[in-house]
Amino acid sequence: MLHTIGYLLISYACVLANGIFAQDESLSVYTEHFAPYTIAEPDHRLSGSAVSIVNQALALAGLETDIKVIPWARAYEIALSQPNVLLFSMAKTQERAALFHWLYRITTLKYDFYSLHNKQVELENITDALSYTTVAIRGSYEESKLISLGFTEADNLVLVANMERAWQMLNKGRVHTIFASHVPVKVISQIPTQYIRHQAINDQLSLYVVASLSTEPVYINALTRAFEQLEMEYTANSFQGQ
Repeated sequence: MLHTIGYLLISYACVLANGIFAQDESLSVYTEHFAPYTIAEPDHRLSGSAVSIVNQALALAGLETDIKVIPWARAYEIALSQPNVLLFSMAKTQERAALFHWLYRITTLKYDFYSLHNKQVELENITDALSYTTVAIRGSYEESKLISLGFTEADNLVLVANMERAWQMLNKGRVHTIFASHVPVKVISQIPTQYIRHQAINDQLSLYVVASLSTEPVYINALTRAFEQLEMEYTANSFQGQ
């Protein structure tokens, strides 16, 4: 009798383990190249502060899955429409608040217009900004913000697939400005061009790790606990460093 019960318990544990493993395979994690938070190296390695945080959380949650780098517009659409999707780093806006599970705040950024130092761009307010052509990533927060300010593709807005392409457009003089939170280190190191930051608006938002609304509770719960543990560890380490 005891032998039979033991056999049943072992069998049940194996079923549970297989079920969890199957769920691990169905969890998809997406991001875009957005230095210094996500850095996609030429050899396909990923680094950056956000990548490190997400990898640690996945390990703590016992989830084994790869992080895929794809264009932001595509990643955003997948997170909106498919279950079991993790996406970072997303700016939290009022319009997006109800569309995702907001699991972890990565950082807070301030967005401004940037121009080349050798161009005659005089920009002190939104009215000035609208007189210039600017570039943003398609499907991004920057795009939606610019459209809300009055920019249109027909007149003064150029949309591209990724951050690298956006800065290339500015550096080649194909647009007057770029609306961004910072100048990536890679851009500064590769192109010795100085940029001017125009503080025309006070626009500050936080970036998060999010999950699609239809993500299974087992993932949400495991990742929430993992991020909470990481937050406690970071807090404890910051106190020790003081």
